[in-house]
This record gives sequence, C-alpha cells and structure tokens, in this order.
Amino acid sequence: MAGPPRPTGRHIRRLLALLAGLLLPAAPAAAQTIEGSVRSRGTPIVGATVRVLELDRAARTDARGTFRFARVPRGTYRVAVAVTGYSAVTDTVRLTGARASIDIELSASAVPLEAIVVTGAPTPRPAGEAYQPTATKSAVELDDSPGTSFAEKISDLPGVNARWNGSAAARPVLRGLGDNEILVLENGLRMGDIATFDPAHATPIDALSIAQVDVVRGPATILYGSNTIGGLVNVITSLVPEPADRPLSGIAALEGNSVNDEYSGYARAVYTAGGSALRVSAGGVHAGDIGIPAGTYTDPASGVRFALHALPQSDDRTGEGGIGYSYQATFGMVGLGADHTEMNYGVPGVPPNPDFVAAPPTTSRISQQRNTLELRSLFNTGTGWLERVRLDGSYNDYTHSEFPTVQDSTGISDPQANHFHKRELNAVLQLTQRAHGPLSGTVGLWADVQDLAIAGDQPLGPNSRTTDLAAYAYEEYRITSRTRLEAGARYDYDWIQTRPYRASQDSVFRTIDESRLANAFTASLGAVQHIAPGLTGSLSLARSFRAPTVQELFAHGLDASSGTYSIGSTGLGPEVGYGIDASLEGHVGSTAFELTPYLNSISHYIYGFLRGDTIQGFPVRQFTASEARLTGFEAAVTVEPVTSLALRASSDYVRADNTRLHVPLPFIPPLRGLLRATYQDGTYMGMIEWRGAASQTRLGTGDTPTAGYGIYNLGVGVRIPRGGLVHTISLHVDNVLNRDYRDALSVIKDFVPQPGRGVRLNYELSY
Repeated sequence: MAGPPRPTGRHIRRLLALLAGLLLPAAPAAAQTIEGSVRSRGTPIVGATVRVLELDRAARTDARGTFRFARVPRGTYRVAVAVTGYSAVTDTVRLTGARASIDIELSASAVPLEAIVVTGAPTPRPAGEAYQPTATKSAVELDDSPGTSFAEKISDLPGVNARWNGSAAARPVLRGLGDNEILVLENGLRMGDIATFDPAHATPIDALSIAQVDVVRGPATILYGSNTIGGLVNVITSLVPEPADRPLSGIAALEGNSVNDEYSGYARAVYTAGGSALRVSAGGVHAGDIGIPAGTYTDPASGVRFALHALPQSDDRTGEGGIGYSYQATFGMVGLGADHTEMNYGVPGVPPNPDFVAAPPTTSRISQQRNTLELRSLFNTGTGWLERVRLDGSYNDYTHSEFPTVQDSTGISDPQANHFHKRELNAVLQLTQRAHGPLSGTVGLWADVQDLAIAGDQPLGPNSRTTDLAAYAYEEYRITSRTRLEAGARYDYDWIQTRPYRASQDSVFRTIDESRLANAFTASLGAVQHIAPGLTGSLSLARSFRAPTVQELFAHGLDASSGTYSIGSTGLGPEVGYGIDASLEGHVGSTAFELTPYLNSISHYIYGFLRGDTIQGFPVRQFTASEARLTGFEAAVTVEPVTSLALRASSDYVRADNTRLHVPLPFIPPLRGLLRATYQDGTYMGMIEWRGAASQTRLGTGDTPTAGYGIYNLGVGVRIPRGGLVHTISLHVDNVLNRDYRDALSVIKDFVPQPGRGVRLNYELSY
C-alpha cells in the first residue's frame, strides 16, 4: 500500500503561510525589493555585510559589489554596511513602489567607527545609539584574537575579562561580575548549560561557529531577565538560516595553534531557492594540553614541585553538527534550526604523580552533550498600532558528566562520577508598536522552564524545576532629532521546586521537597544626547534583579573539579541591583574615543566564601549574602594618523567592595591597559599590540596577590576577493616573548601561569 505523499517545498510554504495567517489579524502590504551596490572610489566591494536594521536581515555583496533583499514590505528602513578596511556607513532608504535602490560609497579606514549591535534593544542599531555601553566583534575580529574559546577572544574589549581554567572552561567576566550575575546567550536565548555551577564548567560552543559576539555591559534585565544584573554576552551563530540572493552561500574556516597543538575547522553552507533556505553545518576542535613557559611549579596545597612545560589535563575535543530551514515571504519569516554539540575536555590541576600521598591529583575530565532546537519568526503585520510580531524560542537538552582522576593507594584512578541532565525551554513573544510621532516601543512576554537532575557519588544539589515568567515594556521617545529617551519596566516571577530523588547518594536529597518564590519589578531609564556632530553622550539608570539559584540555596556536596565542598543557604533572598552608566563617545577628524564611568550597587549580593573548615578533607565553600558596590570606568581612544593605520589605547578598572564587611570582593580584575597599532586596508593587515595589567593586592576572602604583567602579540593577514569568494588568511604570534604571567581571575593562578608563546594560523572562506 502506498504511504502518504511526502511534503514538498510548496506544501511547507503553504503551511508556514497558514501559520502566519492564524497569528496575524490581517496580511501586510505586498512585498517589494531593496537592492543596491557598495563601492569605494568606483571599485566594487566584495563580501561587505549589508543589514536592514528594522527587519534584522543581512546580506553579502557579490562579485559586482551588489546586494538584494527580496520580499520586503513597503516602509522606511536603515541600511548599514560594514567590511574590513573601510569605515562603516548607515543610510536610509524609502520603499514606496516595487523596487528601491541605494548605492553606498565607503572610505578606506582602519577604524570602522560604528559597529551594528543586535543586542540590548528590540531591533539592531549602531552602537552609538545604544543607551547602555555595548561592544561587538565580528567573525574576522574573533579570528584575529588569541585563545581558543569565545571568552578568551573577547577579553580585550573594555570591561571584559575571562576567568581562566584552561581554554575550554574560560568564562567571561564583565566589570568584575561573573557566574550568575551575567548571562551568556545564543542568538538572544538561554543556552541550557550549567556553566555557572563551577569555574571548571564550559559553555558548549565552538568559537569558529560564531558569526558575531555582542556584549552589553551593565544591567540588561528589561529585555533578557534575571541573571543579567552585571551584563550579558550574546553569541550569534545563525542556527536558523536566512535566504541569500545566490543559490549557495556560507563559510569555511580553519585554525591551528602551536600552544596547544590545536587544529580545528568549521563549515556552514546555505542553499537558497526562492524564499526558502536550508543550512547544514559541521565543525570540531582537537587540542592538547596548553603550553606554558617550561619551568618548575609548586602546588600551593602540598608544596610539592613539578617540572612542567604544559598545563596538565587542559586538552579539549569538541564536535558540532547542525541543520536548519527557514522560509521568507510577504508575511515575514519562520524558521527552525537544530544543533548537536559534544565537548570532552580536561580540568587542569595537580597531575597524577608517584608522590600521590603528599600531592594527590586534582585533575578531572568533563564530558558534555547539548542538543538544541531553535525557532525564530518575524511577522510584518502592517495593521493598526502593531507593526511586527516576533516569536523566538529554544529547547535545550544538556547532559554533563564529571570524572575525577584521583589515584588511590595502588595508583588506580577512582571511577566515581557526577552526572547532570538539564532540559530548558525558553520563549519570547515580542510585539513592536508602529511609531506614533516621536513614540515607539515594544511589549513582550518571556518564559523559561528548567528541569535539572543530578546523580552520582557527589551530587552537589537536589533535582529541581525552576520556572520563570515575565512581562515587559520598552518605550523610546524622540524629543528632538538630537535627544532620545528610553524607559523600560519588567515584572518577573521565579519559582524553584526541589524534587526528592530516592536513589540519591546524598541522604538530604532523597527526601528534600522545598520551594522558593521570588517576584520582582525592575525598571530602566536612559537618555541619548547628540551634543555636537560626532559627539554623543548617554546616561542610563537601572534597577535589576536576580533570584538565587537552586545551587546557591540547596548545594550540599563535594565539587571535586573545584576542590571544595559546597553548601547552600536556604534562607537566601534575591539580589537587587541599582546601576548608573554614563558615556561620552564620538569622533573628531581622524580620532575616535569613548569614556564610560559606572556604578553598580547590589543589595543582598550572593557569593561563596571559604569558611575555614573542611569536610571529607576539602575546604568548605558556603553561599551567603552581603552588600556590594562596584565602581569603575572604561576608556578607549583610536587615532588614524594616515589612511589605514590605526593607533588604539584602551584601559579599564573596577573597584569592588563588600560594603557590609568593609573588605574587597575576591577575584576582581586590576587596572588593565592595551596599546595596539594596526594597518588595515581592503587587502592587507598588520598588527602589534601590548596587553598589560597592574598588580592586584586588593584581596577578598580566599584570594591571593597577583603580580602585574605585560605581553606582546603580533599578527599579519591578507584578504583576497576572487569572483564571489573572499579568502581571509592571518598568521599570529601570541605572547611573543613567552612571558610567565598570571591573571588575577584564574582559579589556578597560584599553581601555573597563562599560556606561553603560540603561533596561530587562521583561514576563512566566505562565499
């Protein structure tokens, strides 16, 4: 008997159009086309990124320097263009008929001036129009940055550090805050991992798969919810593809690094037919132990000395594969993307050794798997007060196992392991209002549900479900062409329910059945003032909120990978933050600059401290709450004395205090500085930079002093357009002098230093 007919592309398009009809009150206006060209002094620019901001759509110029956006509703749009070696340009196009054309002229420059950020506001916009300090890095800029993980590659941005425990487990720290005070998102949605549980836990993502990274410094609670009390990092991976104006498009990237014998690669291909786009992707990382300056290093716990040339157990094996489909038509777009990521990496520490009694090994291995399903949709309503409807969501199924490599008296590894299984559903419904004179805005609903199960010899915490629901409004008012105001409000509901687990190895978790409820109202108020041509000032005030996590409330177990026994505090309440950000930025002639002072005061600040006693021979880390105040600044100036040569200097500093106990907070970055000279035209790149930090002697509980340092990095590269293809090749030498230096945030800084000299080769093909 013949089976049912298989769905065809026509059937799928009809289904998506039916979905749009059900969601929208009426069909929008007929779709039109925006097309144009990008040139410099009459020469076509190949591979420039062109973005229609209001629709959050992007395209790439072809061999003739042309681009095309089909199926665009009538309206007025801003079109932003950026490409390596030229100043970025944003222009406006009004689409009233069947077609609108725009031709954009770029000027050669090593200073792009103004990047487009897609995070921190309901729609993408130039960084200079943001109310909060934002920064962004493209895929090419990430390739030019040292390290293997995305956290390392953004650590040269003002106010951004990386807490290092080997490359795999490196985590971003914003203005001295990390872990649960900041949020790492993928495409604006939760990632479903447990990286904040422990400094040894990694964020399962391949750096070569990233198209762009956005950083919002300071409270970002209104649009993104709890856990953004200190800011957020949005990793953009394009799981859901966008139709291109050519049948086949995509990238292929390769990277090699001598410091850890790394070789990695990633490829993403998008096939476009009409309004349909199909994506397939695959990639992987194979990296050994990270090289350090050869020498003798002392384990601070036992005093035993080790002759080392590499960081023990710092290897990394990552694999990724995915598929996605989207359809774009008059109504807007709908798409689904799926991705599978596996990581198997080592947690550094004291290596297995003959003298295991005096110096027991503390290394371990972690295996992660993450399956992601992502929905993205945007509907152009064209009716009444409602202009657009966006519905985005993701489902993550994440598993994580830890295998300590501890020797017993016979030298045999202990087989104990801990296992985590987390399932998380995150969804956002966002309604964008049609502008009424100077007023525009967005209202939205947000939901996040997490199920966490923990098993093993040392389960750390109970099984639990966390449910977060929220409603928010974000409004902008244009007083004049030079002055804009922003106001936002959000209400959050956070519910944690533990579940008894009869098979738990911990007697407490066999019967625990407790719940915690936290509700909060948060708000923001901001202003942007264009003081003069090329000079903009902004001020942002925010009240933010973070509910305590199940770990902070109920933890009770040995965390072997961090070498502590963690205990929660069931009476913890939510954190409440009050943040003030001021910013002055602009460009005068060939000079661009920014200066951002800030204050972040956190009431009921939650942190872990070492009590001074031990359980099972491990120091006890207890969660508690206090009052915290963080003040600091970020500053940068870039000068282009001649065309294509940029000289940049930047610095940042944060002072963080426990104001209840009148002591510093631990593991806070010291004063940092960066000096960089870059030659960048449309073809060639050359770079030399110095990165340095002052000594850190303002120490909190459990912290130790860190000496200041300065290291040098070098790089050269070439960009070769051929037809519709763009080849980008770069060669870098990181830590040129093989300097032995320690970073104040590293959890293993008292044992081993940061990576030594590494020679890194990158290649990327975009088409």
